[in-house]
Amino acid sequence: MKRLSLLVTIFGIIFIYLIVSSLIQLSALPEILRITPGQEFILSARYPLSFHQNSQLNLKDKSEGKVTNILTNRLILNSNGSNHFNVQLRLFGAIPLRKVRVEVSDPLKIIPGGQAIGVLFSSTGVVIVGHTSVKGMDRKQYYPARDAGLKVGDIILKVNNQPIKRINDVEKIIQGYQPEEKKVKLQVSRDGKIIDVRIKPVLCPGLQGEADVKYRLGIFIEDPAAGVGTLTFIEPNSFRFAGLGHRISHYAGKQNIPFKQGEIVLADISGVRKGQPGEPGEKIGIFGVAQTPIGKITKNSRFGIYGTLIKSFQISKKPIPIAYNSQIKLGPAEIYTVIKDRQVRKFQVEIIKIFRQDIPKDKGIVIRVTDPELLKETGGIIQGMSGSPIIQEQKLVGAVTHVFVNDPTKGYGVLAEWMVNELKTINNTDQEDKAS
Repeated sequence: MKRLSLLVTIFGIIFIYLIVSSLIQLSALPEILRITPGQEFILSARYPLSFHQNSQLNLKDKSEGKVTNILTNRLILNSNGSNHFNVQLRLFGAIPLRKVRVEVSDPLKIIPGGQAIGVLFSSTGVVIVGHTSVKGMDRKQYYPARDAGLKVGDIILKVNNQPIKRINDVEKIIQGYQPEEKKVKLQVSRDGKIIDVRIKPVLCPGLQGEADVKYRLGIFIEDPAAGVGTLTFIEPNSFRFAGLGHRISHYAGKQNIPFKQGEIVLADISGVRKGQPGEPGEKIGIFGVAQTPIGKITKNSRFGIYGTLIKSFQISKKPIPIAYNSQIKLGPAEIYTVIKDRQVRKFQVEIIKIFRQDIPKDKGIVIRVTDPELLKETGGIIQGMSGSPIIQEQKLVGAVTHVFVNDPTKGYGVLAEWMVNELKTINNTDQEDKAS
């Protein structure tokens, strides 16, 4: 009886071990596997799991040296043409657990970037970054901008038909307001559309110690420069571009300011502030609203900014393919970025972690800077490197997005796959119209 009880216990432990082992394997397997034609990729599973599929494909079992339509626990995928098929993962060869979809297709070829770019809300005007109440001469509170329908993120292009180039232009025109004018006319850009808004300035008492009085609109405004980043890649046929690798969510020290459209210009890097543990460094970039834009931004998403470059933009590099998740390896890679003037340079990094992702996520790989010169000059990853392309074996694997605050030698990268998918959502016709 004791022997039987012992056997039951042993078999129970073995069964639990097999189930736990199966669950661990299951969690590590992708639901979608993308490979290129001719790429060999090993799918492996340990007992009690095995792979099965029904249609005859170019699937070569390494152990038996023949083409088979039943996948065992060690098998090489090697499809020479573009196609899609499903592979089923089974428990004990009978119980279906998961379906893995294998997609075989040629990857998009792109031009890697690395150029330092200045990001602008607009090449003209000033941006509304907040509302405020104002106290009139009658001591009552007024909200002239809010009541007139002005919104945070609006770009003021003209005031009373006079073009606005800087903040002082608005101040000068508003202080010249005459009550008999009744209202001031603002020409505003909102979501790519030009609208006219009429607003009545409020005469307010002077601030502390001031004897004068001033007209106020009840808004906070800033110049349209949003910051410095890096161009990730260009699609050579359409001239569409991707940059930054993450959403622009902060502007003028504020969050959630709508940034749906804008422009990019080339930036000069005049210096860097070296990163330290706990204190991220940054590129010191110089650019201005007077510069000729090199492209228009039409999308600001969690995977970066997207738009179309002007047709005269010079492309010097040759196209390279993007890497699917299945092609990325642990080990050496390069990033393209600028640390002085406008010179794009290659620096050595190492991919130390890969997150195998079935659905788009913003953190796909972890890199460590190994280049002695870059470590000496910047301390590793610094602000302004966001969007720097990560190249491995002449393929674009991703873009730098974030630095580890406590270890600036390390940073996250978003997968190139997800950036390309985001690029494809841009309507071609709209882009051509905006580029012309």
